[in-house]
Amino acid sequence: MGVAVGNLDMEEKQIFQNVQMSVNFLVSLLKKNWQNVRCLYLKSTMGPPNRVF
Repeated sequence: MGVAVGNLDMEEKQIFQNVQMSVNFLVSLLKKNWQNVRCLYLKSTMGPPNRVF
C-alpha cells in the first residue's frame, strides 16, 4: 500500500508529522494493529526505498 505524505515544498517537520499520522491511521485499520505489520519503507519518487520498521 502506498501513501503520499509530502512534497518538495514542505519542511522536514511537516513531512515527519504526516508520516506519523499516516502510519498510525493505516495501522489502526488493521485487525491486529502492529501485529500485522512486518516492515515499513519510506520512498522518494526517484530514490530507493528506505526501511523504517
